[in-house]
Amino acid sequence: MKKVLWTILLLFSALTSAVAQTNAITSDEDSTIAVIAFFNKNDSIEYSYSKTETKISDSDTTRTSGVEAKFRIVVLDSTSKGYRLEYTPLSWKADNETDSVKSGIKLEAKSQTPAIFTTDEFGEIQHLENWRTIRDKALPVITKFLDDQYEKNPGIDSIMPKKNLASLLKLGFITEDAAKGLYGDFTTMFTLNGSAYNIGITNTTDSSAGYPVNISLLATYEEPDTADENSYPGDYNIRYNALVTIPASEVQELTSSLLGALLSKELSDKADEVIDDSLDVPMEVRELTDYHFFLNGWPKLVRKQTIISLGKETGKVTTETIEWNRYRWNEPQDAIDDTNNSAVSL
Repeated sequence: MKKVLWTILLLFSALTSAVAQTNAITSDEDSTIAVIAFFNKNDSIEYSYSKTETKISDSDTTRTSGVEAKFRIVVLDSTSKGYRLEYTPLSWKADNETDSVKSGIKLEAKSQTPAIFTTDEFGEIQHLENWRTIRDKALPVITKFLDDQYEKNPGIDSIMPKKNLASLLKLGFITEDAAKGLYGDFTTMFTLNGSAYNIGITNTTDSSAGYPVNISLLATYEEPDTADENSYPGDYNIRYNALVTIPASEVQELTSSLLGALLSKELSDKADEVIDDSLDVPMEVRELTDYHFFLNGWPKLVRKQTIISLGKETGKVTTETIEWNRYRWNEPQDAIDDTNNSAVSL
């Protein structure tokens, strides 16, 4: 029973970030902090990304997985109407084989060609310009990757048929918005762009996600750290705490749909019996997010923790961190790949 509940929590992790996210609070008052990009052509920043997942059951806490990655963002063009940003994955590693498969699929898809994103004048992501090219290059490679994995582990097919998983992965490229989901580490960094936040603490409720989301938000300017030469007057911090509760009946319905899409019919039918018997509890999702920005609007640190609870004894905590480790601002193109120049790094 506990293994089934844990599997359900893993499946829900793909949905909960969208549930906990909220529309930005905007204000025209003077006592606000506006998240606006002031990027230059040829700006180049490298980031480190880490993600860990922890299982909580019967008061026991177990770290179940971890992934680390690095990527680079380069400003290809800067105009009064917006920016063109190039995203390139650099490296990744995972704790275990399960994570290696999930991360491997993403890397295979993302590494075929750099992704080109466009933004508005404030830095809010608008389009994944070359999503069709990414799709056309990624799908054959993903198919081969799955073939190799299922050949190494033939027993997987009886539990999660390869055609089911392949179909689900292909849905990730069926539209431009779906393809953007592959770059969640990147798009998360620019979620707040184009919005203004009241300085201090703001409490509000948002129902645009389908469930009431209770939000507590704090916006502050940061004092420069004299011990850190990369700390500037005007750097700022936006953080919020969002809480949503999904009714038990809808937890059952969503879980059944997810399992039906992935598992074989026999296992899916058995899972439905377990769902009806055991998931008579609401799901609570809490998202804690902390954004730190340089004064020019570049993200310097983003931390997000998502806590999913089913009842009182079963839960899952996902922690993600994105932090800059190297940047070049407003330098000519021929200097970007020159490791001997005066790039700033941690």
